[in-house]
Amino acid sequence: MNDCDGYAGPVRTLAASAGIQFDELQAEVYRLRDQLGPDHKKAYEESIRRLARGGAISETEQRALLELGKRGFAVGSDAGFEKFRHYAQALHKRILGDPGASPVALAIVGVVANYAVPTKPGRRSRVLARAAKHPIRNILLGVAGGAFGGLRMSGWNPIGGVVGGVVGGIVAAVESLC
Repeated sequence: MNDCDGYAGPVRTLAASAGIQFDELQAEVYRLRDQLGPDHKKAYEESIRRLARGGAISETEQRALLELGKRGFAVGSDAGFEKFRHYAQALHKRILGDPGASPVALAIVGVVANYAVPTKPGRRSRVLARAAKHPIRNILLGVAGGAFGGLRMSGWNPIGGVVGGVVGGIVAAVESLC
């Protein structure tokens, strides 16, 4: 069995718990990625701007998420990723302390802040070593695209954005490691 075959069951359950169809959300993440072009950074930034225009996140959260993306897309190594992850974790703590924070922004930053690059020797780490780009770029785009797709599919219900962001992050993580 391939290491990546078993991820869909729990992710489908998570999506279904929010009333979102996993296959439709996955298609929405890919559609958004394809619509916005091959430049992951521009696609991420446009997804965040669309979230702000739709009212899912505030302007302050938009600026913070755009800065998170700017730093994330600059990551080129595992050492650079560790610095980025510390930044993301500090941002997550700040957002958690804000009683007016949107759940969508919390989900996006939370998924990114808790992402861990596999370090065990094995097939996945060899794949990462050969990759020209760091997988955090896929995660950023997956989380933002998933949040936007989840919001659209759920009629802009914040729970749809949260679950969509988490599912989009999982889809992107598995895609970048397999």
